[in-house]
Amino acid sequence: MEYYIGMHNEFDKVKYERDFLENITGIEFCNFTSMGDVNEVWKLSQDAGFKLGVHFPFYKKNYKFRDPLLTSLSNVEKEEAYEAIRRELVLAKKVNAEYLLVHFPKPMVLSSDLNWGIAKFGDHEVITEQDITYDEFYEACEEAISKLSEYSKSYGVQIILEIELINKWIYATNLLETLLDKYNNIKVCLDSSRLHVVSKIDSEFDMSSFVQRMSKYTGNLHIANIQVQDKLQNGHYPALPLLKEEDGWCNIQEFLKPIKGSRSVQKVLFEHRSDLISLGELKECYSWVESLL
Repeated sequence: MEYYIGMHNEFDKVKYERDFLENITGIEFCNFTSMGDVNEVWKLSQDAGFKLGVHFPFYKKNYKFRDPLLTSLSNVEKEEAYEAIRRELVLAKKVNAEYLLVHFPKPMVLSSDLNWGIAKFGDHEVITEQDITYDEFYEACEEAISKLSEYSKSYGVQIILEIELINKWIYATNLLETLLDKYNNIKVCLDSSRLHVVSKIDSEFDMSSFVQRMSKYTGNLHIANIQVQDKLQNGHYPALPLLKEEDGWCNIQEFLKPIKGSRSVQKVLFEHRSDLISLGELKECYSWVESLL
């Protein structure tokens, strides 16, 4: 496995010099506001010898929203999303990125019977189960994954689908497994914080079981913690063994247990705010997660 740190909006030299310790081999970049900064990062990756991953969007102006609406009910919205993906793939190819990661599915389909009020998303990012049938959703997912599979082959860039907030149509069916078996050059990313939020909102969602099922399809992991009580607190907090499940934190050990020894997982991103902890705690975070895997 290879371990990455993240950079959001711009290159942070202080974070790079502090967080890029000996077990880190790459950086995942996201949402840069300047093409000049994108080019600077590309040159730095070549000079410093680190690997580069792209979290959509690498360049913020490539698309009007934060995430491409690949499963939209609107054909216009879908084509705009596909065009944005193509632009990102051109950029990812140019900078020799190891992968392009995209949130999926978007819009999310969520149950209106559950209280999603503590989660953070825009109105355009979600529809309810009353807005679309399961068969329509399946078709939208297959169309998206099929196109992404073709794009990945055409551009020579691995595409990773980061699993979003989900409903039973994904976690209680074989929808994803069927499509990922069929389009097997597409991999998924499991995010500890996102899945923890789902598990706290939907009591029927079993995170460990879902991770176990997805383990053979998982290429990337995003590791950070978040505290879920009456509201979301301490997002992107580093994964440390002292954070307890009874206090609302994700049980990172249980999250990673089904992944341990997986041959599928290639990249592990520490998607956290390292400035919240000491350098000693950061080293503990790295070594603990590595030991769990």
